[in-house]
Amino acid sequence: MTVETDPSSLSLREPRTRSGVKARRPLYRSAALALLVEAMMLAGLFVWLEQPRELPPPQPMTIALAPPVQAPKPAPPEPKPVPPKPQPKPVVQPRRVPVVHEVRHVVHEQPPKAVQQPVMPPAPAPAPVPAAAPTDAAPVVHEAAPAPAPSRPDASFEAEMRAAIQSALKYPEAARMAGMEGRARVAFVYRDGAVSEVKLVISSGVGMLDRAAVAAVRDAAYPQPPAAFAGKRLAEQLWVNFNLDNQE
Repeated sequence: MTVETDPSSLSLREPRTRSGVKARRPLYRSAALALLVEAMMLAGLFVWLEQPRELPPPQPMTIALAPPVQAPKPAPPEPKPVPPKPQPKPVVQPRRVPVVHEVRHVVHEQPPKAVQQPVMPPAPAPAPVPAAAPTDAAPVVHEAAPAPAPSRPDASFEAEMRAAIQSALKYPEAARMAGMEGRARVAFVYRDGAVSEVKLVISSGVGMLDRAAVAAVRDAAYPQPPAAFAGKRLAEQLWVNFNLDNQE
């Protein structure tokens, strides 16, 4: 029998020799050695992490002891009062009683003498007085009493003063932005167009409004007083109004 072989169907394989197996063993050893080293490093790291860390030594605590409180020394006993020595009683001399001798005065009464009244001559008769001619009675003129001077200026002058204060009033910007309104009463002394002794009497409840009211009264340009009040001091009190509707 004849067996035909096709050279193309035959595969050429290298024979597996023992030298090839020996060539791969160093690679396995290197990998195993690397794994061993890595395992040792991990074990060392684990041991290092598990070791207790040393805490810093505690700070020494200093305790200051207060000095012992000494008991107060007892007060020395008060000296006993020395009883006063008895004073000798003064010897009372017997009082001499004066002896009054009664003296009687004897008065001899004499009869009263008769008193003679002087004789006055008769008075002459008075001469007749002629009757005076009747005269017309002079008319009595009653002088009119002067009118009392007014104690206060009229309402128109006070209105002018109030208008001057309102013109000098400066509304605080912060109060305007916050919508604050109110009024403050300010007292002052007016004399010949100038004021003094300006002070707040009734607060508006807002400090900045009170300060603005006092400044307006102090800085206003006041009119001259009426002739009846020239040179006189007038004590005034006026309201200073803060109204946002009037500031637009």
